[in-house]
Amino acid sequence: MSSQSASRAATTQVELTTVALGNLTGVFILAGATSALFGPLLVTFSHHFHVSLPVAGEALSVYFVGALIGVLPGWWGLKRTTGRRVLSASLIVVAAGTLSSGFVHSWYLYLACIFLLGVGFGSLDMCLNVLLSRTEEEGRAHRLSFVNAGYGLGAVICPVLIVVAHPQNFPAIFIGIAVVALLLTTFNRGVHAPPLGSETPQRRIGAASTQRWSILLTFVGAYVFYVALETSASGWMSSQLQRGGFSTSTGSVVTAAFWVGMTIGRSVGGPLHRILSDTRLVLSGLGLAIVTVLACTSNHVALVAYPLLGLILASVFPMGLMWYSRLVPFDSDGITIILFFMMAGGVIGPSGVSLLVSHFGVHVVPFTLAALALVDLAFFASVLRFSPVTDP
Repeated sequence: MSSQSASRAATTQVELTTVALGNLTGVFILAGATSALFGPLLVTFSHHFHVSLPVAGEALSVYFVGALIGVLPGWWGLKRTTGRRVLSASLIVVAAGTLSSGFVHSWYLYLACIFLLGVGFGSLDMCLNVLLSRTEEEGRAHRLSFVNAGYGLGAVICPVLIVVAHPQNFPAIFIGIAVVALLLTTFNRGVHAPPLGSETPQRRIGAASTQRWSILLTFVGAYVFYVALETSASGWMSSQLQRGGFSTSTGSVVTAAFWVGMTIGRSVGGPLHRILSDTRLVLSGLGLAIVTVLACTSNHVALVAYPLLGLILASVFPMGLMWYSRLVPFDSDGITIILFFMMAGGVIGPSGVSLLVSHFGVHVVPFTLAALALVDLAFFASVLRFSPVTDP
């Protein structure tokens, strides 16, 4: 890369203090806890709001519709103001959504609150990953894997908290998340992220590069199906086990164990990347995922296979971003486009599973997950035909 290119990249490079990096991890913990609420509580939502289980599953889809839309104001904010302000504003929206969710009694009002929560989450998820992708190249894989591991940790904490607090007390959990979100806004001062509006036009994804667009669109498809797979698995494994004869607590514990596997896998992502390439970690993870979810057709095997699935999928998300950054260096616009469209997977996956469950029952869940993993593997494998984009 030329000295001029390096200078352009440096203008928007993100610097994080140790406290700020810890706070970003805390934000990811909060995001993981929030997302993991829905799966173990679908049956509870069904009883509490007097709706069917497939209708209760719509909460997860509405959440991701909000997340899809939330990427847009978050990206607009990153273009025009500092990353610290966007993080704080997004956390306030999350707090508003969770707080209101804890007080409403109407199903449709609840969905509206969940939509608002999704907007805040979408903005946060995009902002966090874009900021981490703009940090110094050395150690970037470790930062992406470690901070994203916080998502898994939060998703572990939440199902366990549901067991301890009892599912019927879910409004109190929502209110508690709102309080934590507001507290996290006070630790963002160490995030030094200048507005992205200072990027030069030739660095943007809008540049006339057929190869760049081909790579981008392939990764968009891959991430849509990855998110569809992850959200469908985490959102429906508990319901599958409950309808298979296990208790709500068992379903919550298995969901927590899935996220334990995800947390462990992402925590070791940095060291693994020194041994295996990002390409191998992504492709091997998805290949093993297909075998693992097919084993979940047995509910007893699923008690072990679903937690193993979390460990297997852990590296796909952060290493996929590393793979893209290697093929199209310093393309923060492209990463944002990927993060924007991938939220559609959170709508397509769970809603598709809800539709199939309403027609065929919960035993269809593992087969649907296997199909999603297979399509995702095909998308990522097709990236192998590309070579890195050179600087204009």
